[in-house]
Amino acid sequence: MASSRAAKRPKVDPSSSSSAPPPPPPPPQRGDDDYVPGNIVEIELCNFMTYDHLTCRPGPRLNLVVGPNGSGKSSLVCAIALALAADPAILGRASSVAAFVKRGEDSGHVKISLRGNTPDHKLCITRKVDTNNKSEWQLDGTTVPKKEVIDLIKKFNIQVNNLTQFLPQDRVCEFAKLTPIQLLEETEKAVGDPNLPIQHRQLIDRSKELKILQVAVKQKEQTLNNLKALNAELEKDVERVRQRDRLLKKAELMKKKLPWLKYDMKKKEYKEAQEKEKT
Repeated sequence: MASSRAAKRPKVDPSSSSSAPPPPPPPPQRGDDDYVPGNIVEIELCNFMTYDHLTCRPGPRLNLVVGPNGSGKSSLVCAIALALAADPAILGRASSVAAFVKRGEDSGHVKISLRGNTPDHKLCITRKVDTNNKSEWQLDGTTVPKKEVIDLIKKFNIQVNNLTQFLPQDRVCEFAKLTPIQLLEETEKAVGDPNLPIQHRQLIDRSKELKILQVAVKQKEQTLNNLKALNAELEKDVERVRQRDRLLKKAELMKKKLPWLKYDMKKKEYKEAQEKEKT
């Protein structure tokens, strides 16, 4: 015999809902070498701007480039940006990579080594540029499309287009003009949690919806108050109509009673006249 009891509903784990955003990636941890995955461990320049050849190895923490004007400090910054797939325009100096080739040379290159997931793992990105405004990309010595390099640096949350993460000297004024809202948005992107800007945008959309609903509620409240006032006036009219109906009914009743009253008066007069005749 089949049971008449309804089948139990399966339990739903809220954490397994498809609408829930994925958890943020864990923050990168420093290894025994004190570097974080994605840190620059070596920079090599060849025929780039003011340099014939330069190799430097940044430390794992704060690095300062000190020198007099014209010594090539900005050249180092430009090299980092271009090797990390930045568009030349973001540097505020030139719109083409050809302008970064050392004067008198036909080509040059920038090579940046990034620390991988382990101290022994290095990722080498090379960008070769020439005076014909062409670029060639290499990853660990193998020629690759630019997209592959971009995908790699995205894994390390490197954002050379984000002024809160990479600020060239020629764009300081642009950074100073950012509104507090723009600064917050760029900072959220730089933090590394991909869900944060999405949640922020959702919050902004919900706030806009809330404001629309608040305006609608105020309008409905005003309409309700107007209808209440109108209803109060109509209730007065209704009461006057009811009072009129009561008076009309009373008048109609009086009209019906009037013949009987006249009859009683005549009857009384008749009896009085009979009494007088008897006497």
